[in-house]
Amino acid sequence: MNIQGVNPTLFQGSNQVQGKSSLGQQEFLQLLVAQMRNQDPVNPMDGAEFASQLAQFNSVEQLIGVNAGLDQLAMSQDLMGSSLTNSMAASLTGKDIRALSDQIFLSSEGEAEVNFKLNDSASDVEIIVRTASGAEVRRESLTGIPSGDSSWNWDGLDNNGQRMGEGEYTVEVVAKNGDNNVGALTFIEGFASKVRYTSQGVYLSVNGIDIPIGDVEEVGTSPKND
Repeated sequence: MNIQGVNPTLFQGSNQVQGKSSLGQQEFLQLLVAQMRNQDPVNPMDGAEFASQLAQFNSVEQLIGVNAGLDQLAMSQDLMGSSLTNSMAASLTGKDIRALSDQIFLSSEGEAEVNFKLNDSASDVEIIVRTASGAEVRRESLTGIPSGDSSWNWDGLDNNGQRMGEGEYTVEVVAKNGDNNVGALTFIEGFASKVRYTSQGVYLSVNGIDIPIGDVEEVGTSPKND
């Protein structure tokens, strides 16, 4: 577009186009009007060129409208998704939940169940329990574990036989079949006692552990509700 002769006072005191990498609808229209006002009377703008510029303006206007519509659609979908998630989370309280998690909760005098699933049978399995800060407190070696779901009850003692304090711990399962690694996932099963809505997402409280709702794998009816 030819914008020679545009009145330099047109944008005085305005920062509308400063710092922008592309023209918006308003800026495009202002430049087009300025070009028409400042065209040479003896050499007016070519009709075909003017029509082309109008077509460009129309395209810009349509694209802005499309972008605005897409933004509104995305916002509506986010709101709908959030509403559905919150409703679903509320309906899960009182149900038996199975969810992916590497966390366990140890009570002051009780035990903690470690659940894991192997992709294949393993000749050797190591279960490593760590504190929230990552310090190892217990390492247990198991042998001849079949594929599928398995569990191990931690008695709450560390490697030296000392009782560990109440709280949350993390678990790592390392499985091998000879020299080959075997895929392993840890999970938690229990009663969903409550739901928490936070700025980071929706969480279910299961066995004292907060579980993101997206990590839930299975939902069943708790015997308490039968």
